[in-house]
Amino acid sequence: MYIISPQFIRDYITEKFSDVGKLSANAREFILESVFVENDWKRHMSINIDSGLWQCFKTGRSGNFTSFYAHVENVPYFRAQRDLLIKNFEFLGEEIPELDRPTQTHTELDTSKLEPISLSSAYSEDKDVLLAWSFLFGRKLFNETSEEKEPFYLCMHGKFHNRIIIPFRKDGVVYYYQGRTLLDARPKYLNPSTGVAPKPSDILYPYDEEGDLLVVCEGPLDALSLHLRGVNATCTIGSSTSPTQAEMLSTFKGRIIMGYDNDEAGQRGIDKFDRLRKERRMQPFEVCFPPSGHKDWNSAHIANFDLASHITRNSMEYNDDYRLTQLLEKL
Repeated sequence: MYIISPQFIRDYITEKFSDVGKLSANAREFILESVFVENDWKRHMSINIDSGLWQCFKTGRSGNFTSFYAHVENVPYFRAQRDLLIKNFEFLGEEIPELDRPTQTHTELDTSKLEPISLSSAYSEDKDVLLAWSFLFGRKLFNETSEEKEPFYLCMHGKFHNRIIIPFRKDGVVYYYQGRTLLDARPKYLNPSTGVAPKPSDILYPYDEEGDLLVVCEGPLDALSLHLRGVNATCTIGSSTSPTQAEMLSTFKGRIIMGYDNDEAGQRGIDKFDRLRKERRMQPFEVCFPPSGHKDWNSAHIANFDLASHITRNSMEYNDDYRLTQLLEKL
């Protein structure tokens, strides 16, 4: 991920808020009226003019410069990343990379050495390709309405040998991927090293940032299954939301529904997200588990479950009543 120039941050803050703020005595912090409340004449907000890290003492919220920019400019987090990437290169007088791919915020990963797996791979004579195709087709993970050219890949050699590669793709750019074993190897899922890709805790599976609701689930196959059922979804690559992922989700304006698995790990993940959500003063969220009798969203998708209707009927606000119900069910 590109680092925003401290001078760009300084210029943006001092020019944007010159009428409602001022530099601190040590000239390291900019003290301004909170952007989250009205008539904050006592100026309860401060932002570091080099790093862009900020804190609002009126609401208790804090975050990085991207989330601050997203709120001020009223754009989603990923859009703020894109805008800041472009503005930063313009500010530095450098060539803007891949401007025709506006939402790219991470380095594009190289997939040229991977074998594409699509619906058409059913006609391959390679037994490994057919094995990968059979797994994906059996999980109903192909878009049979509109066939994609390279929805998945198969790694034939190296660290990810005999693993299906599940790409995280936005506007044609693969910015992350996860490898799923075909041979019951351990671990079942393998992530790329941070030498070639972002940390998994720093990204989310691609979703519609302007959607009315967003289901947050554990893995990309669950998120993809929901997409194929017409449900806007993302995943946190595990049953735990990181602070960075919570920061990204904080700019989503629709309903957030935690859709982790209905087990102890999933419940711990939901509780953690509630703590992160409160730290950022995000709106209350909802919870919806996969349908009864199905261990995850993909399992229900395979059974042709109407997941959109299920989510509409069974989503519940995460509040004291919900927590009490969970406790009683354990008795």
